[in-house]
Amino acid sequence: MNQKYPNLLKPIKVGRVTFRNRIFTAPITLHSVQGGENYPNEAAIVHFANKAKGGAGCVTCAGVSVFPAHPDDGHSTWDAYSKSNLHVLAQLAESIHFHGAKASMELGVAGIVGGEYGASDGIILMAGNPAKEMPEAEMERIATGYAEAAAGCRAAGFDMVLLHFGHGLLVGQFLSPLTNRRTDKYGGSPENRARFPMMIIDRIREKVGRDLLIEVRISGDEHEPGGIGIDEAVGFAKMIQDKVDLIHVSAGVHNPEYMTVVHPCGFQPHMPNLPLAAKMKAAGLKIPVVTIGGIQDLDSAEAALADGKADIVTVARGWIADPDLGKKAREGRGDDVTPCVKCMRCHDSAVYEYHYSCTVNPKIGFEHRLPLLVDAPGKSRNVAVVGGGPAGMLASLVLTERGHKVTLYEATDSLGGTLKFSEKVDFKKDLARYKDYLVRQVMKSPVKVRLNTRATAEMLNASDAEVVLGALGSKPLVPPIPGIDGAHVITAIDSYGKEDTLGDSVLVLGGGQVGCETALHLGRKGKKVTILEMRDQLLMDASQTHKDEMIWELKHCENVTVVTGARCTEIRKDTVVCVDSSGKETALAAPRVVLSAGMVPAVERVAELGDSLDREFHLLGDCQKIGTVESATKSAYYLSVRL
Repeated sequence: MNQKYPNLLKPIKVGRVTFRNRIFTAPITLHSVQGGENYPNEAAIVHFANKAKGGAGCVTCAGVSVFPAHPDDGHSTWDAYSKSNLHVLAQLAESIHFHGAKASMELGVAGIVGGEYGASDGIILMAGNPAKEMPEAEMERIATGYAEAAAGCRAAGFDMVLLHFGHGLLVGQFLSPLTNRRTDKYGGSPENRARFPMMIIDRIREKVGRDLLIEVRISGDEHEPGGIGIDEAVGFAKMIQDKVDLIHVSAGVHNPEYMTVVHPCGFQPHMPNLPLAAKMKAAGLKIPVVTIGGIQDLDSAEAALADGKADIVTVARGWIADPDLGKKAREGRGDDVTPCVKCMRCHDSAVYEYHYSCTVNPKIGFEHRLPLLVDAPGKSRNVAVVGGGPAGMLASLVLTERGHKVTLYEATDSLGGTLKFSEKVDFKKDLARYKDYLVRQVMKSPVKVRLNTRATAEMLNASDAEVVLGALGSKPLVPPIPGIDGAHVITAIDSYGKEDTLGDSVLVLGGGQVGCETALHLGRKGKKVTILEMRDQLLMDASQTHKDEMIWELKHCENVTVVTGARCTEIRKDTVVCVDSSGKETALAAPRVVLSAGMVPAVERVAELGDSLDREFHLLGDCQKIGTVESATKSAYYLSVRL
């Protein structure tokens, strides 16, 4: 066995169950891969089975309702009450077992997050509605529902169930002094606030005994004044340690302002919840402590276990970005793990959209269909890829894996394309890791890389390339505004690395994702920044969770001022003139202007090659259609597997 990750790969016995390693998968609810079924469909089964195939010690699925489920709102909720559904849940568990992993199921998905009841009157639920205080009869009904659902999972062959008692969700509300304002026996002291969670656990144990393991997730710190802190979290863990088998230490509460804590993103430090797990571990619990949250690389995960800060790591987004995470750990290939960029596209595409997606893994969402969509590699061909950005690099790698001979041409002295800016932004460090990963994989591969080479049609026509792929990128959109060609105007992409030349006061023209991220970056560097956006809202092009996170960060950056609903009509030497919807004209101070009005395909470069090439020519990435890293990744993969 490879010894690079001995602690991660060391088996652990919990109760009667032995897990082959300590790299678990956290639950993912696959709303947008389901078609309204109240059982896991084939897409869901394949998705979870692939994580087992990729080497997970335990695969945690989500999720089973505590009541008979009839989803009709586009959300995935499985029902363990129907015998027919149990047939399919058993297929899911068996598919996970087939690959050597253990199977766990999260309980309580439907009717637990929302509904009319909360721990106390008036607290705001995730849906934004004020709650009614839950009566004891409803608590009894829910506890019994948990027990019945757990029994169904045991019957279907699952080894463990997960109870989510954190993040300000229903049961977590009872634990927190912030949301539990009750005056009955379920409120007040920590022991009273623990009564309902303990009722659920006890009811499950009465139903299934010790034949089924129970893992519980709590917030080690809610990061809200008056909420749970680590000392109280440790106290609750000690109350339940004789009744459950594993304790997960997460953080935060579910509301738009704290999504960046619940789902740690680039604004948070690396593995931000690990110190909480370490304090839980140091408290001397009898049961293993699981750390979760922003775990991105195997080396850090190994160090966490080696240092005794946790017993197990559980990863959600990292397994989506690279379903072979565990296999690569076994092989000692941490550098080859595709990094998650913490963009939350997996979450948002599952919850708000219609196709489950990942920025860095183009296979996500239809893994079950890939055998039908992707043909076996055909005859090896010589392929020239022009452009060393994310689309060009990924296409080169996929083509090489499929047996083609690839030459990659890049006009500058390094690969990375537009992702190079991420090296200069602290909250884009995960995107920089992905850029570095792609560069590293290309340089390790058989791809022939030609840097400082601006490929021309004449050059390519004289080469042995049978096919040319143009990953030619984009350029900033420059709207026809008087004065926009002034010497004090710079594009957002050109401003990175030149921050010291911009002076102390900057106006960012455009409040989309790029403009807002640039403004936040400059504001954090101490500059006074004004964002001017013609629409009424910022970040209209951003994915929902990233939008929530960015708005929170901008709101708390004292150097950033926002002006919306005003259109720029002229750029002068020291001011920008804008007009609002009522026609009122205003002049804003703008000694330097950073332009962020969007991007357009590099059509001149496309025409330069396409008009003169005498062989097969395809476009991918932004030069075909302006998009995101996700769309560039998909276009590169889709085209490459078709050649």
